[in-house]
Amino acid sequence: MVIAEREDTLLSLMRQAKQTGLGGKPEDIACHTGLSEERVREILSDLEKTGEVTHQENGTYHLSPSGIQAAEVIMRKHHVLETFLQEMLGMDHELAHAQACTMEHHATDDTINRLRRFLRKDRGCQVGCPAFTGLPGHHGYMGHHGRRCAFKSLADCSNGDKVRIDAVRGCGRGGRLADLGLVPGERVTVKQRMADTLLINVKDCDIAISPEIARSVLVEVEN
Repeated sequence: MVIAEREDTLLSLMRQAKQTGLGGKPEDIACHTGLSEERVREILSDLEKTGEVTHQENGTYHLSPSGIQAAEVIMRKHHVLETFLQEMLGMDHELAHAQACTMEHHATDDTINRLRRFLRKDRGCQVGCPAFTGLPGHHGYMGHHGRRCAFKSLADCSNGDKVRIDAVRGCGRGGRLADLGLVPGERVTVKQRMADTLLINVKDCDIAISPEIARSVLVEVEN
């Protein structure tokens, strides 16, 4: 079985389960992966033999516990790669997502772990950053609106929070953050918190950022 086809099938089943709470049918998986329905049925048959999917009487397929674990590993690789391509190389979300979809099937665990450590590495803040006048534990910081606010970073937000960026701590990536749309005054929606990334929506575009970047973005929650 081609590894990429197998992994894409597992991811398709995971995404359908998260979106609908239901299993997937071969025709649905074929639509999501671009594979032929006949090929999908062959892959599902093999995955059923290895115990990663189960076949229900209504014709749907579901991930088994081992299938969920395998899909989560692939998804984690995808998010790390997508975050690296956006933050470090400046790719827009659609291109980074497409590239990550290709690379996730070939990247080794060692490569992903090295990228994770690189993204988490704290480079420290630039002294005298004009957008930031406070530090955690101080009295607060001066936001873009000119009033002092309680400290809260994007990393502290919960799923579904709608926030407005007040300031960005200088961490050597001001230009890159601006390219991503993370500038004072911009509204952001937190879509999903994950171990290695934070999925947010900025200017109607979904962006995956690392925890280190999220900690440098200071926000206030909007009612």
